[in-house]
Amino acid sequence: MKKDPLSVTLEVDSFDGKIHVEWEPEASVTPMGQLAFFIQFLKTGHRFEPWVNDCPLTYKSPNAPQKVDVLGSIMLSILSGHKRYAHIGTIIG
Repeated sequence: MKKDPLSVTLEVDSFDGKIHVEWEPEASVTPMGQLAFFIQFLKTGHRFEPWVNDCPLTYKSPNAPQKVDVLGSIMLSILSGHKRYAHIGTIIG
């Protein structure tokens, strides 16, 4: 029996390693459904690191988060359709 093309598991390369993406035709569409592929594009195309390195953002506190974490969270939030700073917390999960 031939497998339905939508039920094939795809391997996507992310900054934290490889992840597996599987389509569920009956599932609801979510704003984060395509993010894995965009993250792979950023990594494969070497687009994210130069952006982070060129950003003039600096922190002086020893408790400050890493610049890459701040910029990554902001980018994911924007790509998820958030329009307010307060909505960034919804991508943590």
